Amino acid sequence: MKMYMIVYDASFDEDVNDTLTSCCITGFTKWNRVLGKGERSDPKMDDAVWPGYNSTIMMAVDIPDEPEVTEALKGLYGRMGSMGLRLYSWPVEKIL
Repeated sequence: MKMYMIVYDASFDEDVNDTLTSCCITGFTKWNRVLGKGERSDPKMDDAVWPGYNSTIMMAVDIPDEPEVTEALKGLYGRMGSMGLRLYSWPVEKIL
C-alpha cells in the first residue's frame, strides 16, 4: 500500500475530485486553504500581497490500483499545463 499526497491549486478542486472519482477512490483526507510556496511558484498566503491558496489530499492506495491512480493524476497534471499540482507517495502499512 502507498500513501499519496496531492497538493494543488484550490481552483482545480473539481478537476481533482473528478479524477479521483474516475479512479474509484472513495476514501481520503482533505485539507482546505493550505498556504505555502513551491519551487517555481509565487507564495500562496491567501492575503492581499500573496493571494490564493492550495488544497491537500492524502489517501492510501492499494498497490494493484496504484498505476491507474498515478496515470490519471499525471493526465490531470498535463491538462493543467504542468503547474498547480504536485503528487508525492511513500510506502505505508495499515496498523488498525
